[in-house]
Amino acid sequence: MEQTKNSRRRGDELLESLYDATMKLTTTVKITDLTFQQIADEANTSRTVLYRRWATPFDLLQEIYAYKAKKLFDGVFFAELKDNGSLRKDFVQLLTVFQKVYMEIGTEIINNYYFLRAQDKADTNELPIHQQAIEKYLNATKNILSNAEKRGEQIKQTSEVTLMLPYDLIRTENLIRPQMITKKRLEMMVDEILLPVFLK
Repeated sequence: MEQTKNSRRRGDELLESLYDATMKLTTTVKITDLTFQQIADEANTSRTVLYRRWATPFDLLQEIYAYKAKKLFDGVFFAELKDNGSLRKDFVQLLTVFQKVYMEIGTEIINNYYFLRAQDKADTNELPIHQQAIEKYLNATKNILSNAEKRGEQIKQTSEVTLMLPYDLIRTENLIRPQMITKKRLEMMVDEILLPVFLK
């Protein structure tokens, strides 16, 4: 039993050292140019150790960014949402909370994760945590719209692509103009984009 615990601890320490070495390299090497040899050298290990777990450096990077952005994907922050009495207020709250999570994790980490996802043209390496997150995001939007309907607000029928719009807006803003995301800008996104899309 003790041997198993020690082996697990060594495995965790090795994984952490590989994560650290990879992240350190990304400060000086473009993520598209990163190689297993560079990572192995930085972590003082062999490429064989890396190939046992990951097919490519992209797979390793995706796992690292997903790990660091766990809070974004686990959806625990949705528990902060409450019924504020109007669709507008509920959407402002949603964007505010989602943006806060972005800031806590770091926009660079999240942007790099989605950059790597974009390289997976065949969509064959999507992590389970990502697909699970999408379901949580969709359910959160549906709950907000359901509450609005119960209050008597007239809601349009929309596709799941449209239901992801609040999160896509935050992701795009953080990619293009992260320094300009203010409370006023979030309110503009609600008033000029989300409400016209969802309200009849």
